[in-house]
Amino acid sequence: MTSRIEHGLLEAARRGDEQALARLLDACQPDLRRYARRNCATEDVEEAIQDALLILYRRLGALRTIASFSGWLFQIVKRACLRRFQRRKSEGLSGDDQHQPEESLDIDLRLDLCRSIAMLPELYREVVILRDVKGLSAEETASELGTSVEAAKSRLHRARYLIRQSLA
Repeated sequence: MTSRIEHGLLEAARRGDEQALARLLDACQPDLRRYARRNCATEDVEEAIQDALLILYRRLGALRTIASFSGWLFQIVKRACLRRFQRRKSEGLSGDDQHQPEESLDIDLRLDLCRSIAMLPELYREVVILRDVKGLSAEETASELGTSVEAAKSRLHRARYLIRQSLA
């Protein structure tokens, strides 16, 4: 996502430029919607996206580095999906079983995994987000990165190795 968003647009939005913020929100929505569809019950997708965009609007100025923008935003959506799933579960509502977040993955492990990804150098973090978070194919990832498929696969292999090392 960050590669498609102009650095200047993100910086202008951080400084409070309303037009830049509106363009930034528009640019983020398709990726957030796709991500939410994979992590939320179907009926919670739109609400989770709206929650994420509201948090983005309120907290964008607090973001320390532009490189962490995509990961930060996807984590906001993931937490919104999880909150809505837990609320639905506690209220006894079933929801769409095929789109519920995986309960088997412990919250602490998720947080550790997020930290590990966030600590990766941008070169590796970007390929992990494109392949493992967004679910792009190797060819789509290579195109997005402006590199060969082999280079994208190599970066992904190295990124996953670094993540495993930090989790061990």
